[in-house]
Amino acid sequence: MATPIRYRVDLTDRLHHLVRVRVTVPEELAAGARLVLPVWTPGSYMVRNYSHHVQTIRATDPTGDSVPVTPDGITAWRLPDDVTGPVDVELELYANDLSVRTNHVDDHHALLIPAATFPYLDGATDRLHEVELPPHPAGHRTFSLLPAGDEPNTFVAQDRDHLIDSAFEVGDLPHIDFEVAGVPHTFVWAGHGGAPDLRQIAQDTTAIGEACLALFGSELPTDRYVFLCAGWDQGGGGLEHRDGSVLQMPIRTFQDPDLTARFQSLVAHEYLHLWNVKRLVPADLVEPDYEHPTHSPSLWVAEGWTAYYDELLPTRAKVWTPRRLLDTLRDTWERVDTTPGVRLQALRQASHEAWTKHYLRDENSPNVMTDYYGHGSLVAFELDLRLRQADPEGDGLDTVFRTLWSRHANTPEGYTEQDVLEAIAEVGNDDLADLIDTRVGAPQPPEIDEALLATVGLRVTDAGNGPATPDLGVQVTEADDGITLTSVLRDGPAWRGGLTGGDRLIAIDGATVARGELERALRAHAPDDEVAVTVTRGPRLLTRTVQLGEPRRRWKLAARDDATEQQAATFERWAGRTLDEVTER
Repeated sequence: MATPIRYRVDLTDRLHHLVRVRVTVPEELAAGARLVLPVWTPGSYMVRNYSHHVQTIRATDPTGDSVPVTPDGITAWRLPDDVTGPVDVELELYANDLSVRTNHVDDHHALLIPAATFPYLDGATDRLHEVELPPHPAGHRTFSLLPAGDEPNTFVAQDRDHLIDSAFEVGDLPHIDFEVAGVPHTFVWAGHGGAPDLRQIAQDTTAIGEACLALFGSELPTDRYVFLCAGWDQGGGGLEHRDGSVLQMPIRTFQDPDLTARFQSLVAHEYLHLWNVKRLVPADLVEPDYEHPTHSPSLWVAEGWTAYYDELLPTRAKVWTPRRLLDTLRDTWERVDTTPGVRLQALRQASHEAWTKHYLRDENSPNVMTDYYGHGSLVAFELDLRLRQADPEGDGLDTVFRTLWSRHANTPEGYTEQDVLEAIAEVGNDDLADLIDTRVGAPQPPEIDEALLATVGLRVTDAGNGPATPDLGVQVTEADDGITLTSVLRDGPAWRGGLTGGDRLIAIDGATVARGELERALRAHAPDDEVAVTVTRGPRLLTRTVQLGEPRRRWKLAARDDATEQQAATFERWAGRTLDEVTER
């Protein structure tokens, strides 16, 4: 057997956010060896240049003498052609960026993302990769998405891709072990407090996992699964891995019902990636290039369809109420429909340009791009409804997913968009496949009308919750120190009035507007009123006249009073709940 690539991690200086990683280059590979630190991590399509965090790099031969290390590109290094191995290469990394894509170590925990931590060896990517990670200090424990090795504190990846597609968390951290369909699972909470109810988390996650299993009608495609969840001041997100995921949520998530529901949706999203993305893989991502962007036009399926099911699955698992499902669908629908970029950038284009637009946003992004998560999930909703309209006793998009899984899961070539369209045509028909091809190929929102909604016994109705607010045509960020116009929507009232994203709102008609006061200030006016909006733009104080627009309609999805037995039955097949359970709450 070929000599494994071995790494050793030193966390003894974690208080200063430093990690030292030693990789041993085997003797037979040492001469001219090229080591590469990836520029991106799977599931997060943005060049991050992890080499930015490399503080020092040095190499030594078996006698302890220094070996020159020469840069070879932005994120790689090469050993001399005449070196005699084995050679130890040690990197010191600075790790103080807490996200699901980057490293963060301190006295509380150590989150290590392999793409940002372990340089791989060109020409040896198919070998075993062993990581020795002694927990530090005493009493801390290492949680790994990799299986344990034979030696203490070691973990073994079958190859480079397996290593990069894993993660580590070290600390004296609350955790719980449980099973889904007989498969061991672990949930780890790395927040500073937060009082998570681990038993409830395990119970809800088990139900969601079983709903995923029912969707694909197969065994779990892993023999173990680990959730590593960091709690921080704010923000949230997740990153899927082959046999686990890294999550991030606000520290007090479990004291807030809406944040808890968001957490449950995140669990469903990353868990569904066990199937969709990690084993049912877009063709372009089967053999990723970790030194350069790896584009794929299929993220509207990989992420958009997953985003659709991360709302359905908690409902089917009876973790969410049907009301929360419908309100979340409504919010996504409204957000997509009011984003100007939906009519400028096609879904397929958004998927391909994720590297340069989705993850590199600025104040003008909503005007020029669409979100393949939300927009993709709405296309999935339309497709699901059209399939169920044609066959009310069928399983709609579930069947398309199962068809793709049976044909393309774990194949060396993955799946293409054409494979997706063929599966849609088989479950539905050629016209439906052509329609979806148009939906993702042209810059347009989906078309979901009353007739489609009636398929599952739903209708659109006014929400009727309070007075309407004239439209200013902006997206805002509110903080204690004021309100920022995060984005000014193209051709809207503020746009026509000469405001721009990044302006800080000071006053409307001479009256100051503080955090939480914007809607009340606008409600003092009627649509078409002209108001003086005062902002700061850098060092300048500006006042612009803005003619307010019509209020955005407040609406919701509700159960039809005249729903037929067939529509009610179709709703239950779709949501896993009865139509009678759709209440106001």
